Amino acid sequence: MDKENQLLQQYSQNQRNFSGINLQGATLIAERLQEANFSHADLSNTVFFGSNLSQTLFLNTNLSGAILVATNLTDAILIEANLINANLSGAKLIGAQLIGAQLTGITIVGANLSNANLINADLSQTNLYKANLSWSELSLTNLSEANLSEADLSHARLVGANLTGADMNSANLQDTNFSGANLTEVNLKDTTLNLNSPELLAEILRQAAGDDKDKQNLAELLLMYRQGWDYLATLNHPLAEWGIETIKAIASSEQNFPE
Repeated sequence: MDKENQLLQQYSQNQRNFSGINLQGATLIAERLQEANFSHADLSNTVFFGSNLSQTLFLNTNLSGAILVATNLTDAILIEANLINANLSGAKLIGAQLIGAQLTGITIVGANLSNANLINADLSQTNLYKANLSWSELSLTNLSEANLSEADLSHARLVGANLTGADMNSANLQDTNFSGANLTEVNLKDTTLNLNSPELLAEILRQAAGDDKDKQNLAELLLMYRQGWDYLATLNHPLAEWGIETIKAIASSEQNFPE
């Protein structure tokens, strides 16, 4: 009996603990394996296309190169899992726990990660195009050079996250928390902004300022006093109007600015 059929037979007999199993390169398409325990298992290059893996435990599991396209990983535990170069496009990861997971080079186009916990995860250079990350916890996460264009990051927490060089073109950043985040050289064109975020508004001004020290100082003012749009709009400063127009120019056409 091959390893796939053996696993499925054991699962059908109510076995759920497959900790440490070697399923490297296995093919399990559209299978139901929810609530199983694959902790410390080798699932590298395994194909789980369209499978139900909700509430499954993948603690410190090797899923590098795995095909998890269109899988259901709702409430799955993927803490410290190795997902390097895995494909999770179209996957449902609502409420999933990915604390400390290795996610470098993964493809996760259009995935639903709302309410997911990705604290301290490595998502550098990851393709998150059109991903739903609303209400997710991304504090201390490495998102440097990630593709977040058209992603929904509304209400997400990115406290202390590294977003250096990330592409956030047309992303939804409404009520997103960027406290202490590194937004150096982030592409913020056509984004829906959190107008209360000092980090976000300061980075927009910093990029537009170029070598102009006075304009750079205006950006630093927002950070120093931890202020956003309302402060800038009422600030008695010779460059305040420049700052307002600069932010308006970068924001989405659907952005609502206070009167």
